[in-house]
Amino acid sequence: QRRQTVEFALQFVGGTYVFGGVDPNNGVDCSGFTRYILQNTASISLPHSSKGQSNYGTEVSEEEMQPGDLIFYAGSNGKVNHVAIYIGNGRIVHAASRRSGIKTSTWNYRTPVAIRSMLD
Repeated sequence: QRRQTVEFALQFVGGTYVFGGVDPNNGVDCSGFTRYILQNTASISLPHSSKGQSNYGTEVSEEEMQPGDLIFYAGSNGKVNHVAIYIGNGRIVHAASRRSGIKTSTWNYRTPVAIRSMLD
């Protein structure tokens, strides 16, 4: 299931970022992306907000994280404002910004504030 989740998510790399978007075929934001991927690969229903999603699943450490886990990032105020999917080998896939769209990055390009497994 983890491999399937990652492979499905990676199909959308190059897609468009749209604030509030819910479908990566038409444009999606970070939490819309993670919500869509987990709904369509694991039938997991998550809220459409990175903050809301950070309350689901089981907290895991950097050492324990596996492909398919969600990694959360916060703004300067300490509040969660971004979420990405860990794909393995130190990489994430995420709906990054309007400029860059859906892309892969190193998992610690920003300091994560939480890592949560939804797939246990």
